[in-house]
Amino acid sequence: FSISESISGKKMEYVYVDKNREGDHICYYSDLRKMKAHFPGWDITKSLKDTIEEIVKSWQNRIA
Repeated sequence: FSISESISGKKMEYVYVDKNREGDHICYYSDLRKMKAHFPGWDITKSLKDTIEEIVKSWQNRIA
């Protein structure tokens, strides 16, 4: 949560629940070689920090 905290200026509060949420993906893939092989023109264009900045700004605009 350090990236979110540094961008928003707020400490993240959370509770860990050891239970799958309905609708969540059972698995995800972090090795993108196959994806890139099927879609050769595709690549990640935003960093994690940029993505979190967009989310924080969006929420700040919603609650303003």
